[in-house]
Amino acid sequence: MDVRNQLVQLGFPVSRIEAALRNASDPTLENAIEWLEQHPIESAADATGVTDYVDPGDEAGESAAIEGEAGELSEEAGSLVCQDCGKRFRTPAMAEFHATKTQHTNFAESTEKIPELTAEQKKAKLEELRQRATERKAEAAKKDQLEARNNEILRRKADKDSSAQIEKQKRLQAMKEAEDRKRLAKEEVLAKQRIRDLIAADKKARQEKIEREKAARAGVQLPAAEEPKPEVVSSAPKPRKEYTESRLQIRIDGQPPVVKTFSLDATLFEVAHSVQEQSGIPPTTAAFVTTFPTKRFGPEDMGMTVKEVGFINTAVMLKRA
Repeated sequence: MDVRNQLVQLGFPVSRIEAALRNASDPTLENAIEWLEQHPIESAADATGVTDYVDPGDEAGESAAIEGEAGELSEEAGSLVCQDCGKRFRTPAMAEFHATKTQHTNFAESTEKIPELTAEQKKAKLEELRQRATERKAEAAKKDQLEARNNEILRRKADKDSSAQIEKQKRLQAMKEAEDRKRLAKEEVLAKQRIRDLIAADKKARQEKIEREKAARAGVQLPAAEEPKPEVVSSAPKPRKEYTESRLQIRIDGQPPVVKTFSLDATLFEVAHSVQEQSGIPPTTAAFVTTFPTKRFGPEDMGMTVKEVGFINTAVMLKRA
């Protein structure tokens, strides 16, 4: 039995039933009853309408949306029967509506009357439907709560993974900064040593010049100073430079390019995360695109390193996947 006929059996006017099914968020029996209770009848005109009854064994049911006047049954007849499908109707108006829907044309009167629900039965049925609606809402709320908890677990796991990636990036950055400090300290020591060597050489040259001038005035011949030996320039090819980091120019639509230096072991996830504030694109939905040759690395490639994808001192585009 469909929603309309169940509401008809509970005693609701057809006009109110149609209004409930039009305005309810979802045209179910529970939602229609809830709407009817929230919108009580305001005038006698709202209560007009014709009711119908359909055989409880009919799962499909028939619509009860018939209003207005129709013919009357004879005194002996208790109902009308559709001889095409066997369904019974209380009034000719109901039979006419059935004929309009199904194109059935063979109807006959029957002495068997269609029973109506008593006031007690209607009240009990309505209370049962209210209880069922309450239980269904409670189940839906429980399901929503479980889904929200599962979503929260997934969100926390994603945050944990993202935090792990961030911590890894911080460790790599700290190691790089430590190496840079060591290199700068070594270069500073070498520079100071070169300055000391230059000062010593200049001092020695000035001392030798003074001694020659004294010897010349005294008429003493000093041995000629040794000429510095030319440095031997090796013809061996220079070893190929091995990069440990890459300077990337990351181009973002509508934003100025972002230039950053990354370790070759940094993942594309870490690169996308480092510019998320400028791009507004989360690493899980980001994609890197090179111009020549054209290559694309999407979310499924975020675990690859800068070295593996060949991003060595180059420019790449960052887009949404």
